Amino acid sequence: MAAARPAVTGFDLDPAAAADAVRSFLADYLAGAPADGYVVGVSGGLDSVLAAHLLADAVGPESVTALLLPAAPSDPEHVADARAVCERLGVEYREHDIQPIVDDVTAARADLSKTAVGNVQARVRMVLLYQAANDTGALVVGPNNRSERLLGYFTKYGDGAADVAPLADVYKTEAYDLAREVGVEEHIVSKTPTAELWAGQTDRGELGAPYEVVDPVLHAYVDEDRTVAETVETTGADRETVAALVERHESSAHKRERPPSPGLR
Repeated sequence: MAAARPAVTGFDLDPAAAADAVRSFLADYLAGAPADGYVVGVSGGLDSVLAAHLLADAVGPESVTALLLPAAPSDPEHVADARAVCERLGVEYREHDIQPIVDDVTAARADLSKTAVGNVQARVRMVLLYQAANDTGALVVGPNNRSERLLGYFTKYGDGAADVAPLADVYKTEAYDLAREVGVEEHIVSKTPTAELWAGQTDRGELGAPYEVVDPVLHAYVDEDRTVAETVETTGADRETVAALVERHESSAHKRERPPSPGLR
């Protein structure tokens, strides 16, 4: 398990104010929507647990349904953490091993890459989340954070599909302090970030840098509209890392946009 992460400096997000704003947003959005509650996938990782806490606080645990949808190689300890969080919050949860569904979908192709199989996992989870939402007249919550969104580090029409995205404005490093603010247990805050889509997968391994490097780069390049050279100078990150992160951001723009149309109307 990773060591406890330090508080983030350099961004403007105040954890207490942000928690209040997200809770108010979730409560107001549900009150104004033709829906009876929220459905959220809880993996036992930081972002999904943080979302569950905020949802239970905002609209009451009786208006939240959690789905636990493990598949190989989901760590049993993470699944156990997800169960414990739901029980502690008083949130109803359902657990379903999605591996047989993933196997059925991928059986027709023997040459799928591990990324392609991971995308199938994410899309199977999306289907089950929306099925549960349809059953209960609820809205699907996507717990993706701002770092993931800006890098396109999610599966299109998989974990990127949601009705509500309460953490979309929160950088990953800011999520650590926000999680502590709302009472997420420290052993969950300090977990090594991973989507668990294949054995040994970690966010840092795929992105090429830890979020403590990634987030200042994104903040400088996107929020402050700095050039690559200016971002290197401002953050102290090496140029190769900055260029790779910028390329990820630019090339994944299609994931953050609605599908294009010919403009007939």
